[in-house]
Amino acid sequence: FGDDIGGIEGGKSNNNKWGRAPPPPPPLSRLPSLVVIDSIQTMVCDSAGSSSAGGVTQVRECVGLFLRLAKSTGVPIMLVGHVTKAGDVAGPRTVEHMVDCVLYLEGGGGGGTMMG
Repeated sequence: FGDDIGGIEGGKSNNNKWGRAPPPPPPLSRLPSLVVIDSIQTMVCDSAGSSSAGGVTQVRECVGLFLRLAKSTGVPIMLVGHVTKAGDVAGPRTVEHMVDCVLYLEGGGGGGTMMG
């Protein structure tokens, strides 16, 4: 998501420092069994332009990126979206329409957690 990954800023190589493009990062020896993103409303994706985190464009682009990643790798990705004190989904409801499953977790009066 960031532009400064592996010494590459803004998608251009830093030829002054290395004299050539830096080597790519080493591949993971194995894929994780699960990825959890907490919270999707705070993520920023370059492909969404300069829109702010939590906005409709950012959320839609970030969720789309994670969906493509999950499908291409076979690794399940759990996206956590937070709710307001009124119980509404914080930010746009875009996530609910793009994912396979939506679970709501609520704290019970007795300190337990309910899933619905």
